[in-house]
Amino acid sequence: VQTCALPIYSTWRRPNRRFVSSGYYMPSGITERVGELVIAIDTSGSIGARELGQFLGEVKGISESVKPEAVRLLYWDTGVCGDEKYVGDDVAKIVQSTKPAGGGGTSVECVPAYMAENGIKPQAVVVLTDGYLGGGWGEWSVPVLWCIVNGYRGVADCGKTIHVED
Repeated sequence: VQTCALPIYSTWRRPNRRFVSSGYYMPSGITERVGELVIAIDTSGSIGARELGQFLGEVKGISESVKPEAVRLLYWDTGVCGDEKYVGDDVAKIVQSTKPAGGGGTSVECVPAYMAENGIKPQAVVVLTDGYLGGGWGEWSVPVLWCIVNGYRGVADCGKTIHVED
C-alpha cells in the first residue's frame, strides 16, 4: 500500500476511466506535486557562516513543506561551484550531506546559463542570496523565487522577491 503525504483532490473535468466502461461517471483524483526544484545558493565572498546556516535552514524548510520529487542545489559565486542532486528519500538528508563550495565574486547570471548548458529544466528555482549582485538578475526560463537575507531591500526585476528575516 502506497500512501501520499500530499493532498489529493477530485475533479470532474476528466472522469475516472476505470468506471466509465461500467456506465458510472466518477471523478478522477489529482495530486499537487512538485517535480525537480533547483535551489541556487549564493556562496560569494559576502556570505558568511551565519548566512550559509540560514540558507541551509531554508533548504530544509522548503524540502519538508513542499516535498519535491528532486532537489538540485547549485552553489554559485561568479560560476556554479557545486551541483548536488537529491532524489526521493535523500531529500530529507540534504543539510547533513551537502558540501557548499564557492567564495569568489557574485554573478547570478551563471545559474541560468549553467542550467541551459546542462539541460536542467526544473519546475521552479529558489535563489537564496544577500542580494548584493555584481551584475543583473539574470535571464530565467522558469519561475524564480528570490529569498534575500541580511536586510538588503532590493527587489529582483524578474520572478518574485521575498525578504527573509533572521
